[in-house]
Amino acid sequence: MAEPGGLRYKMLVMQWGPIPPSGGPNRERYLDHHGRRSLQIAADEYEEALRLLGPDATMPALDFDLVEQDEDARRAIQRQKRAEWLQFESTIDQVTLNAIEPHIKRSVSAAMDALNYLEDHQLREKAHAAIHRAAFVKRGLFGCPITFGEDEEYWTDCPINISHLRMGVSAGLVSDFECSICGKLVEDCDHAMGEYYPKVASRDPQGRCTICAETECDHPIGETIAVPAWANARNVKATEVSMVARPRYPLARMVEKSYDLGPAGDDPRVRNAAKQGVLNCDGDLGPCKGFNEMTEWDVNGVSEPEGDVEQQIDLLREL
Repeated sequence: MAEPGGLRYKMLVMQWGPIPPSGGPNRERYLDHHGRRSLQIAADEYEEALRLLGPDATMPALDFDLVEQDEDARRAIQRQKRAEWLQFESTIDQVTLNAIEPHIKRSVSAAMDALNYLEDHQLREKAHAAIHRAAFVKRGLFGCPITFGEDEEYWTDCPINISHLRMGVSAGLVSDFECSICGKLVEDCDHAMGEYYPKVASRDPQGRCTICAETECDHPIGETIAVPAWANARNVKATEVSMVARPRYPLARMVEKSYDLGPAGDDPRVRNAAKQGVLNCDGDLGPCKGFNEMTEWDVNGVSEPEGDVEQQIDLLREL
């Protein structure tokens, strides 16, 4: 997707699973349940990453307020923390880094999901803090690469840049809907959507639980559990996609955005660094400037990156 002014976005439109309620108490319960679960996953994966680092590790501290409006102050903290992480990362062996990486990446992903579920919830700031906490470690140990694609654009999936731009996607869809209990088309079955019915727990061909649709869960295969009937979409065709502030599918969000480096982006050394994965966004290393709620759908400020890359570019030019 593209916006006036040259911004480009890569968006997730839909995922497999039940259709979230459109509103009311049922939607609130849905968002609360999935948001709390995502927060717990984020916390568990973060703790596992710390455990793998070991009790004697003294990694850089996230010792600043999460929101800072002054750009110079934000970037000064980013530069300081980048230096601290470079020193700390050099003390960690590759085996340990390899073990930590999947856990801290899952923590980041789950924290971002939590914010998408809880953006209008009392736990919103807890999700916000979880993103900063996990992204701080991920950037410090593994980077946050700015890539250069075949489309001649620079791209970022920086958790801070992506998650703090509060917008999503609403898709106009044409589809059939099947009952989650019996698998028949909703109009051909006898189950009332939202009512509870007994269902035997099993696994589908992709390894997902037929009760909760997760690949890892506590539902024993063969056990009968009372679950609500819902309508699963199949044979889905998107007829149009619109950008909205609050998508019905909470995870229908931006996954990457273009990154404007200005004139520096034309420098072959900068392009080569991006292609090799060694040009990083530093937005995860310091405070953010708060959420952009996109209330007026004005792209002013959206293109301004949170992360400082100027010092990295200066170093490249000195080589």
